[in-house]
Amino acid sequence: MVTIILSLLGFASILYFLFYILWTGNNNLFTYFWLLLGILLIGAGILRYIVYKKQIVIPKPLLTAFYSVISICCFTLFVIECIIITNGFQKPEPGAEYVIVLGARVNGTNVSTNLKYRLNAVLDYVKDNPGCKIIVSGGQGKGEDITEGQAMEDYLIAKGLDSGRIIKEEKSVNTDENLRYSMDIIGNKSAKVVIVSNNFHIYRAKRIAIKQGYGNVSGIGAYTVLYTLPNCYLREAFAVIKYKICGQI
Repeated sequence: MVTIILSLLGFASILYFLFYILWTGNNNLFTYFWLLLGILLIGAGILRYIVYKKQIVIPKPLLTAFYSVISICCFTLFVIECIIITNGFQKPEPGAEYVIVLGARVNGTNVSTNLKYRLNAVLDYVKDNPGCKIIVSGGQGKGEDITEGQAMEDYLIAKGLDSGRIIKEEKSVNTDENLRYSMDIIGNKSAKVVIVSNNFHIYRAKRIAIKQGYGNVSGIGAYTVLYTLPNCYLREAFAVIKYKICGQI
């Protein structure tokens, strides 16, 4: 039964990888994690079947160490995911002086669905907070005909937002730079700032901002495209671990 479960999980992981590539394109290196995971799970299922059939005896200390490592890794990921999820659904502070929209993929000149969700969240926030400025932050990446900042500005203006309230930041290529260059524009680390991203990204974005010296920051977690949730949340957990080890959060 365990062999069957491992094999089914492996095939499901590989199918998710293929589906993700089909719908989003081959633009995210982490997506290959699902292919690797699928191969490892199927391999583990086959290995377990061989061990069971040939009645190979594995030393108990080795098994204990193996299951301990797996348990610790799973528990660590679980705790991190709980923190990520909780932060993604917290309410932003009202009355922000600046709203920073973190860039995401642009398809040609059009914002991607996840980026559109971020911008729609901004439009909802500014209805009740008419005094804030909006910084759209993001440079130009591979496959993008314009900068993410330009695409976001175009979208917000098309939705009726006054262009005079929008400030573009078009140099950044990652979250760390998004926030650093945006603070260069703001010029006051005590300013009340709201960061907008998809819900899976809010925790890390806020922690980076605090590390950089932001003194009054909260976040808006926008929706995330449903089929991207497993990839986004798992990738984010690994990103949190990496940033913590590197001292960036």
